[in-house]
Amino acid sequence: MIWSYALENSDRVLLLLLQHTGLFALSMLLAVITGLVLGALIASPALQRFAGPVLSATAATQAIPPVAVIALAFLFAGIGALPVILALYLYSIVPVLFNTVSGLISVPPAVVRAGRGMGFTEFQILTRVRFPLSGSIIMAGIRSAATINIGAATIASIIGGGGLGDLIFMGLKLYRIDMILSGAILCAILALLVDGLLSLLQRSLQSWEAG
Repeated sequence: MIWSYALENSDRVLLLLLQHTGLFALSMLLAVITGLVLGALIASPALQRFAGPVLSATAATQAIPPVAVIALAFLFAGIGALPVILALYLYSIVPVLFNTVSGLISVPPAVVRAGRGMGFTEFQILTRVRFPLSGSIIMAGIRSAATINIGAATIASIIGGGGLGDLIFMGLKLYRIDMILSGAILCAILALLVDGLLSLLQRSLQSWEAG
């Protein structure tokens, strides 16, 4: 019974799964790039004094529910995939930015001074010292953002964004438990697969940092 709808409508389910994956992948890519760049700027020597307030602010924004962010994106960008990608992007930036700043400022000052003593520029210290030594912390933020993103993307259906949320909300409307379970289980499997891959990468980074 659980997979009856998915098996009988495999083409439609596959399309919705691909839509869901696309919404997640594009918004996460943009969020990771933005979070890393902003995090590097905030954790730089010139702006590091603002790191504390930024961390406090980003921690507070994580309490905002995804549906509220999607509603705001709908007001500004209308319906369709664009406002969904915008909302998921904005929501996913927060844990990436938080962990990037936390990781970069946690690098021991002695290590940074050693880099300067070797003649490294600030950019070289960032790319060769600070980022490599904070990789596992940053990856933890990316893992958190990815899991939140995949779950929040189910709400995309409300504003015409497509994805597996279509199955869930249509199932609720039609009282079809098979549709609801198909959407929910596939979403959970996608989240577990992505988290598993990112977990392997995080452990590899931890081993490299320790080794």
